[in-house]
Amino acid sequence: MLWNVLFTVIASLLRSVSAAESVAVHDAETGLTYSQNFALYKLDGRGITFRIAIPSNVSSNSAYDAVVQVIIPNDVGWAGLAWGGSMTKNPLMVFWRDPNNQPVLSSRWATSHTLPQPSTAAIYTLFKTGTKSNSTHWQFTALCTGCTSWAADGGAVRYIQPNGGNRLAFAYSPTQPSNPSSPTSAITVHEVHAYWNHDFNTARNTGFQAAVQRLLGSQGFRA
Repeated sequence: MLWNVLFTVIASLLRSVSAAESVAVHDAETGLTYSQNFALYKLDGRGITFRIAIPSNVSSNSAYDAVVQVIIPNDVGWAGLAWGGSMTKNPLMVFWRDPNNQPVLSSRWATSHTLPQPSTAAIYTLFKTGTKSNSTHWQFTALCTGCTSWAADGGAVRYIQPNGGNRLAFAYSPTQPSNPSSPTSAITVHEVHAYWNHDFNTARNTGFQAAVQRLLGSQGFRA
């Protein structure tokens, strides 16, 4: 009985843990300043770092591109970011590594709590600059078009507001997709999920467009 109670408490902590408060981080490699949050998925301190950069000249209730940079421990099978802060009815970015240890980004959408399906609602362009790996972690940097606005129920459009905090969510699984070479591969049920309030105000960049064009150059490719 005691073991069952302890297991339930630990599992609950992992499933509902919030990420640390947003901090501003400048990445000299990409030339962008990101708003960063760390999302824990193991009680031993392992977690995924999520960074987001946006243009400085965007207004409320408008769509805009965003650059997302993610740092992932090598033991992660797959993970995902929900731009609307929940599993359903918002753009999902699911990611893992293929057999050649190259990042795979999969744009998904879920209408219910079932396997999210491939979607064209959001498009990710992976940059070579800012995408790398070492013996403990791997990292990717990508441009997302279609992540900051989407059609909600009833036809209303929902926006990620650039002036303050927005609820985001992530999911983690230690198991790789069944066909890791394919961005449309089936994935297992996540083991951990969490939510946090991500500060988009500190993600603003005055030189966003110039940085994105430089990163695209001949280096960007569709994920």
